[in-house]
Amino acid sequence: MKYFFSEIDEITLTFSDIEINHDGMEYIRIYFERPDKNGFNFLESTLPTLKVKACKGFDMEERRKLLDYARTNAFLIWEIAREDGGALAANI
Repeated sequence: MKYFFSEIDEITLTFSDIEINHDGMEYIRIYFERPDKNGFNFLESTLPTLKVKACKGFDMEERRKLLDYARTNAFLIWEIAREDGGALAANI
């Protein structure tokens, strides 16, 4: 499931439920999306690693800024995901 976190400069950040990888470690998928004339630009990454899984339409500087934003807000995303899933995200 995806939960809304924020929208800044027409870029929306959403995140998934907490998932478990094959090593038993917890992670959260994060998605940045921005509309463009052909659909959407997007960047998909995960917390806590912030490795980019997929990206279209964001240049390297934009990627850096988006990942910095995710890093700065990671504690809050984790807290929301742990609390009541996305129920708290709707109230932010």
